[in-house]
Amino acid sequence: MKKNLIHFLKIAVFYVIFFALWRLAFLFFNAGGQKGFSWAAAVPSFFHGLRMDFSVVCYFFIPSLLLFVANVIKPKRVFSRINYFYHVIVIIAISHITLANILLYNFWNSLINFRALSYLADPPEVFSSLSPSQSIGLFAILVIVLIFFIFLFKKYFFTPFNEREGTIIPVLSSWVLMIAISVIGMRGGLQMLPLNESLVYYCDTNFLNLSAVNPVWHLMYDVQTAGLSKKNPFETETPEANKIFFNDIFSVKADTFPQILSGNKPNIVVLLLESYTADVVASLGGDKRTDPFLETVISEGILFDSIYASGTRTDQGIVSVINGWPATPYHSIMRSNEKSMRLPSIVKALGSRGYETSFYYGGDKNFSNLNAYNVSQSYDRIVSKDNFKNESEAGRWGIHDEFVLQRQLEDLNKEKEPFFSAVMTLSNHEPFDVPGPTRIAGNTDEDKFRNTAAYTDATLKTYFENARKQAWYKNTLFIIVADHGHHLPMGRITLQPFSRHIPLIFYGEVIKPEFRGIRIHKAGGHHDIPATLLKQLGINPTTFSWSKNLLNPYTRSFVAYQFEETSAWMENNNWVVYSYNIGKVVTHSYPLSPALQDSLTTKAKRYMQGLYGQYQVY
Repeated sequence: MKKNLIHFLKIAVFYVIFFALWRLAFLFFNAGGQKGFSWAAAVPSFFHGLRMDFSVVCYFFIPSLLLFVANVIKPKRVFSRINYFYHVIVIIAISHITLANILLYNFWNSLINFRALSYLADPPEVFSSLSPSQSIGLFAILVIVLIFFIFLFKKYFFTPFNEREGTIIPVLSSWVLMIAISVIGMRGGLQMLPLNESLVYYCDTNFLNLSAVNPVWHLMYDVQTAGLSKKNPFETETPEANKIFFNDIFSVKADTFPQILSGNKPNIVVLLLESYTADVVASLGGDKRTDPFLETVISEGILFDSIYASGTRTDQGIVSVINGWPATPYHSIMRSNEKSMRLPSIVKALGSRGYETSFYYGGDKNFSNLNAYNVSQSYDRIVSKDNFKNESEAGRWGIHDEFVLQRQLEDLNKEKEPFFSAVMTLSNHEPFDVPGPTRIAGNTDEDKFRNTAAYTDATLKTYFENARKQAWYKNTLFIIVADHGHHLPMGRITLQPFSRHIPLIFYGEVIKPEFRGIRIHKAGGHHDIPATLLKQLGINPTTFSWSKNLLNPYTRSFVAYQFEETSAWMENNNWVVYSYNIGKVVTHSYPLSPALQDSLTTKAKRYMQGLYGQYQVY
C-alpha cells in the first residue's frame, strides 16, 4: 500500500512543480506591462494557486487509477507502459495550454478560454500576430521544454506499477483511499462549495490573482460553461423581471432628434479602424502625435466622445457596427451562420432600398468565418486579400491600409448611387509592420503601436484628399469608428472601461453646417450606430433591439461591455465589473458608495442575462 501511495505522490509532486514553473514563466513574460508589479507581491500566487493545481492533478489521476486497478486484477507490464505514455501526452497538452496562455495574456489580457479555442479554426490568424523569428523561437522553446520535462518525469518521478504482493484487499483499499483523496482534491477540499476561482484570489491586483489561477482548470471550466451547457450561465432572475429592466433602459419619452443630414438618401461609407483606441486620438485625451489628420476630421464632423466597445475582437466589432449586436460572452456570433444570418443588418436594410453594398478587407476572407458572414449579409461585392495580386502591398496580416482604401475609392467611382460601403483596416495590429517612413520612432510595442496608428491616420489623409475630388463625395456620410480598443499604448487593464474607449465620428459635406464640429456626450457603444444612422435615413430601426439612437436626447446614457465571464456597466462615469466565476465585483470606479455599486452590478447582470439569452434563441 505504501509503495502505491508513493507512486502517485511522486507524480503529483512532479505536476505541482511543473505548474509552478509555468506560473513563473507567465509572471516573467507578462509582468513588464503591469504597473506597480513586484515579485514580493507575486510570490503568494504560488501558494494560493496550489489548491487549484492539485485539483487539476487529481483529474489527471483518474485514468491512472483505472490502469492501476486493471494491473491489480491482472498484472501486466503493458498497463505501466500505457500509464507512462498517458502522462507524456498530459505533459505535452499542459505545455501547449500554458504556453498559449502566456501568449494570449500578452495579446488579450485574459487567460486561455473557450473563445481562444474557437480561433484555432483559423491557424493563420493565430500566427499572424507573430513574426517568423518569434514563431520559430516559440516552437524551439516548446520542443526544448517538452524534452526536458519528459526526461525529468521518466528519470525521477515515474515508477512502474508494482507486482501485487499478498491478497488483493489491501491493494484495493489503497486504491479506494486514493480515489477518495482525488475526489476531495478535485473539488478543492471539504468546504461546502466546490473549488472556484474566488478561492485562489488573494489580493486587489487582477493580474496577480489571474497568475494564481491554473490555466488548465480555467479552460476546462470555461469550456464546460460556454460550450456544453444549454442553460443561460448568466441567469440571475426571472425572464419576466429581466424584460421589465430592458423595457426601462431602452424606453424614450419622445422619439425626437435633430436631423443632421441635408438629405435622407446619402451614400454611406463606414471606415472601421483596427484597434484605434481613444489613446491615439488627441481629442479624446490620447497621444497628439498619432492622429493629426483625424483631428481635422473631428473639427469638421460630429464626434461621439463617450463610445465604448463592448468586446475586444475584430469579429465582435464588425457585428456591432453592421448588426447592432453587442459582444457576446464566450461565443462569436459571426462564427455561427445560423445565428448571424438572423441578425438585423444595415446592409440588408439599405440594400432593400436600392443601395449598392460592398465590403473591403485586406486580410484573409475566411478570418473568423468572415466570408460566410459577409455572404449572409447580402453584400453586392466583397473584396479581400485574394483580390490583390501585388505581393509588395501585403504585410503579415494582409494588404496594407493604403492599398485597400485606394481600391475602395477606385470601385466607388464606378458605383451606382446611392451606395453603402464598409472597409476594415488591419495595419494597426501586431506585429505592427507598415510600409513607408517611420512616423513615431521606438522599438517598444507601445511605440510600434503608435507608429502604426499614425500610419493609418496618414492613409486616411490621402484617402480623403482623393475622395474630395469625386462627384459622389458631397452626398456621402462617412462613419469613422474603431472595431475595438486596445491595452496599448497605455498599458490599459482590459476589464476597465478605459481600454474600451474608442472614437466614433460622423463626417462629410452631407452634414448640415450647423452640426459640424459639435460633440455628443451620450455614453454608448458602436452597436448604437445602426439605430442612430437609420433614424437619420427615415428607416425604422425597431428590429435592432440592442441599438439606441445616440442623437435622441431622451435615450438613456449607459455603457455595457463584457469580457467572457465578466459583465460591466457604466453610467455617469461610475462603473463596476462583476465576475461570475468568483461571484463578486472585481474592479470598480472610485469613489463608489455600496448602494450605487449594488445598483450598477444588478444592471450589469441583468443586461448580460438578456443578451446571452437572446444569443441562445437566435
